[in-house]
Amino acid sequence: MALILIGIDDTDNKASRGTGRLARLLSCECEKRGLQPVGVTRHQFLLDPAIDYTSHNSGACIGICGDDGIEAATFAFDFVAQRSAEGSDPGVCIARADTVGSSIVEFAKAANKKLLKIEDAFNLARADSIALQGLGGSCQPRLLEGRGQGVIGALASVGLRAAGVGGRFIDLPGLRELPRCVDAQTYNKMGIEIEYKSDCRQLSSSDMVDGLGWVRPRLISGKPVLVVEWSEQKNAWVPVDRKKGRALG
Repeated sequence: MALILIGIDDTDNKASRGTGRLARLLSCECEKRGLQPVGVTRHQFLLDPAIDYTSHNSGACIGICGDDGIEAATFAFDFVAQRSAEGSDPGVCIARADTVGSSIVEFAKAANKKLLKIEDAFNLARADSIALQGLGGSCQPRLLEGRGQGVIGALASVGLRAAGVGGRFIDLPGLRELPRCVDAQTYNKMGIEIEYKSDCRQLSSSDMVDGLGWVRPRLISGKPVLVVEWSEQKNAWVPVDRKKGRALG
């Protein structure tokens, strides 16, 4: 089966739920349509006053597996258009992972370092025959190039996911149903690799991992990797990446 990537960005406003929430809903809809979800990743881009982002300037990428190519996922254009918040400027990109070329990957890596142009996003997508649409501030599909600031983040999210770098999994099959404390082997069975940071202790498959109620593995070399460190306080391994403001206590 082919790996299909759906990148979305700029779907929210200051009063609505974020793009990550919509990405998870889209992943669920893909599953209902017979496509196999393989995780949703969040990708952080440049924070700059010149960019009209809502709060964090991050995009999302939904990974799915299917037999019918990107045609089975094109419903995502209407799905996002109908559910994006008023005043948003969404973009949607759909591509087979194996068609994403190096120029798009370089564009994606640049998205958290400098300002990029909408027209460049469309030109790169066209060169690799990748489906990219700016849906416009009215949230109605607009196929005209140059519309939709969100196309930059949508294409960049696909580029980073295809390259297997620069993101964090905000959803994986079974991830949000995990109990707070499970053994390391449970993560391994889910396909989540555990990388540990400790100079004095080795991690074994029977060791407990306390997810602290917020587990978001990193995207490293195309795989979900949970980086943990040992906590004497918890007598368990805990994620290095923790929700902002969340203490161990």
